[in-house]
Amino acid sequence: MKTVILLLASLLLAGCAGKPAEPIHKYPMRGVVTQLDPEHQVATIKHEDIPGFMHAMTMEYGLRDKQDFAKLHSGDKIQATVFVQGDDYWVGEVKPAK
Repeated sequence: MKTVILLLASLLLAGCAGKPAEPIHKYPMRGVVTQLDPEHQVATIKHEDIPGFMHAMTMEYGLRDKQDFAKLHSGDKIQATVFVQGDDYWVGEVKPAK
């Protein structure tokens, strides 16, 4: 009986583990900051093509790193990395464009 309970408990715990997290993909980005939303830490960026991810367009990107967001000003030309994990995406590793 004790063995059956232990077996059931281990199966239950294994089922609760869920699926593993999706890998994070990284894409280099170059663009111009057109607008900032400090309340939500979101930057609207008009970017060039991001090979393997999307065509050139203007869209909003969240920034997880407060220091990266603090560097930004409307009109800045930047280089950054777009991080994509499943349906989630954000920008990081921000620096002035060369």
